[in-house]
Amino acid sequence: MPLVLRVDGLDADGVKLISPADPQFDELARPLMSERIAHVGLQLKPMLVIVSNESPQTIVSLSIVWRIIHEGGRTTRMWCHTSFPETVCGDVLVGHHPEAIPPGQTHLEASGLVIHGYGSGGEYYDQFLTQFVDEKNARLAGAVELHIDLNAVIFADGTLAGADDGSKLVDLFSTYVRAKQEWYRGILEALDTGRSIEEAFSGIRTFMDEQSRDRRAGTMTSYPRDPHAIWKQQAAAEAAGWRRKFKDEEIPQLLRGAIRLEPFVIRR
Repeated sequence: MPLVLRVDGLDADGVKLISPADPQFDELARPLMSERIAHVGLQLKPMLVIVSNESPQTIVSLSIVWRIIHEGGRTTRMWCHTSFPETVCGDVLVGHHPEAIPPGQTHLEASGLVIHGYGSGGEYYDQFLTQFVDEKNARLAGAVELHIDLNAVIFADGTLAGADDGSKLVDLFSTYVRAKQEWYRGILEALDTGRSIEEAFSGIRTFMDEQSRDRRAGTMTSYPRDPHAIWKQQAAAEAAGWRRKFKDEEIPQLLRGAIRLEPFVIRR
């Protein structure tokens, strides 16, 4: 029995999903994942979809729900998100994915994998892509329907579109942005009182050293249950990127000119 595929975007809000069954999908998806790995990456279909931003606003966060209906009626539901807090906080210079999704642009999504720009990483990681294809095949074994739904979108002006079941995306993105801003607020306040770059970043260094010691000692899991703790760790690692990427004498001016500390308010 052929798999029934349903794809639902937020068309009324100007954000559409391009189905993996669309005749032009492969042509559109190849440059988004990189031509180098496209021969393997396209084997992830139908667990691939392209988000097309036809709205006048930049997308800073989105969530997609993948729902698989198996023979006998059993349902598997997977929620995933793609977020660009650096677009809100201003630290795009050290962001891993600083492009966000501006008007007129597209973004490739997969379930359980960051596939957009995958081929821009080192060729060493290409070998791991086939395991995601195997997982996809196992997940769809016995499936009769696949529903891909754009559950929520957050725009750069704070507007939320979509159902956002359980406020999951709003809570995640808000927590992530606040965690980043808390670290940057401490750094900038230290610089404003005349402390050195070394002193201003000492709190992050101490925190990261403590996390490393706890992991080595086995007293902390890799993924704490507290969402704030997860994003505090992630935000600390990202803020530390300024020390790796720029000279100490460059950092104060860059931070003061780029970082935004005003609360990011999300509303419908």
